[in-house]
Amino acid sequence: MKLARRTITAAAVSAVTLAAVLTGCSSESTESTDASASGSECVDATLPNATADEIVDVLRPQPTGEEDETYRQLVAQFEAGRAAEVERVQSSSVFAGVPEGGDAAFVTSVCGQPRWDAATTADGVEVPSVRGQRAAIASAGHTFCDTYEQLLPSAESTEAWSDWSGYVEMMTRGDDSEDAKLLYSSALENICPQFAG
Repeated sequence: MKLARRTITAAAVSAVTLAAVLTGCSSESTESTDASASGSECVDATLPNATADEIVDVLRPQPTGEEDETYRQLVAQFEAGRAAEVERVQSSSVFAGVPEGGDAAFVTSVCGQPRWDAATTADGVEVPSVRGQRAAIASAGHTFCDTYEQLLPSAESTEAWSDWSGYVEMMTRGDDSEDAKLLYSSALENICPQFAG
């Protein structure tokens, strides 16, 4: 029982880490002082639902300076697994079940949050805002829904939680801000409403 609970927690940490990668944020980043970085117009708020290719391409490595050998290796690894990952997303019940306009509605509701602002990491790397990157914010919503679906069987078997509210409580430990809760409530409402019951 304790081992299963630890497994759920580890998976949750992995999901949060993945969401941070998708959103371009990091716990080591600080908000940019550039006033233009705090704009709240998001490209996905005006576009149809993202394709599986667009969702996967959010994870494509981006250069943070010179394109060195490490960067080239990361790109090669991404490309080697890209087709399989696109297939996985396409076959996902979450992806298939997103209502028409669901991605745009999710993005519209969370676009103004500062988590999407440009930032500078602790080691001085400039991280641009993802508001103009196709599917970057929408893919975060998909990740929240996919993670719920993946964790639910283990959570129910260990009686850790059995519904969306229990999932959100677990995932927002350490950050129970209204912004954090809005991410999950908006994902449920707009991207995976099938989990609301």
